[in-house]
Amino acid sequence: MSGAKIKLLIVDDHPLFRQGVRLFLETIPDIEIAGEAGCGEAALFLLAQRAVDLVLLDLQMPGPDGIEITRQINTVHPGTKILILTSFGEWEKVHGALKAGASGYILKDAEPEQLLTAIRAVAAGGSYLGPQVAADLLQHMDGEGRTGAGATEEPLSSRELEVLALIARGLSNREIAESLFLSEKTVKTHVANILQKLDVKSRTQAALYAMRKNLINGGR
Repeated sequence: MSGAKIKLLIVDDHPLFRQGVRLFLETIPDIEIAGEAGCGEAALFLLAQRAVDLVLLDLQMPGPDGIEITRQINTVHPGTKILILTSFGEWEKVHGALKAGASGYILKDAEPEQLLTAIRAVAAGGSYLGPQVAADLLQHMDGEGRTGAGATEEPLSSRELEVLALIARGLSNREIAESLFLSEKTVKTHVANILQKLDVKSRTQAALYAMRKNLINGGR
């Protein structure tokens, strides 16, 4: 995403909310609004017409909900990132969205700067969970014992732990490579190995594992 604007599609069934988000994001130099949609089906139609880097997606809408739309976008447009922006913070919703392929999840009462941080992190190939979302989900994980990581995950190497800690901070592969003085190809290999060892499908789920294991402050 270096040097290029983030092409963003806003999907929400409340016109006033969409307009408010659009008016705010239109003031941000590195973001370009590619369009708006009031439901998931309209979003899929727009995505078939134009290239979009990131979809800002509500969960509760007429027709298929945001989790199903996330699943369909990942199937048809696998290069398009998805950031959930919703009022629902229940762990079932969060877990369902992440499992469907969302790279980030933030609540509508978040501060504008948090939304910008989330957009930039997800667009760059990283992940983002709003503080309250992460706290609630981690509390559930502690109560249930396990969510998102395999029960028999393989031990990670010291380098993989460093990479995982940076994944948990929302860094992209390029940013991790710069931080650890590695090539981006090497980082991609480490990320693939981490996902395989932890038996998770996405870097966001790996980030949740790192949060639960208190690895967020590790790695430089």
